[in-house]
Amino acid sequence: MPFKVTDDSGFLAIIDPDAYRGFVHADWTWETIQEHFAHEMRERHLLIWGTGMEHFWSIDVSLQPTSATGFREVIGSITASQGRLLLTNYESLTMAAQFPDVILPEAHEREQILSVSPGLYDCRIIQLSDPESGAPLEESVNFIYEFTRSTSPRETWIEIPWNAAS
Repeated sequence: MPFKVTDDSGFLAIIDPDAYRGFVHADWTWETIQEHFAHEMRERHLLIWGTGMEHFWSIDVSLQPTSATGFREVIGSITASQGRLLLTNYESLTMAAQFPDVILPEAHEREQILSVSPGLYDCRIIQLSDPESGAPLEESVNFIYEFTRSTSPRETWIEIPWNAAS
């Protein structure tokens, strides 16, 4: 299942669009948005991580374990409360954080919805190449998102993985 997601800030995310509470405040700050993200990650409504650079990312999704390896990987738990997960970016999250009438997915993101059975998932995020190597990103897939059903949640992310800004 290939997806394309823009990234103008160096962050990608996955949310449960039926449970994620987007609005923070019209004047949110980096500190308040990080607190909001940490809360939503504890609730298993959000996974967000740094990509290392701005890019138009190609993402392959697998709904079963793979033997894929890459430059780096991280695993987190997320719940699909109504059987939908949105592959999104920091720009959409911050628009929803600033404006109470912005509901995710936004119109331009509707093709970034992944349909799954409702429930808890482990999501293994694999970045295939080093974004800071200076080499052009020529592979046809930049990330693999591997979703597997889970009966118990993994340890909650308390900070954004691969975040160069913290």
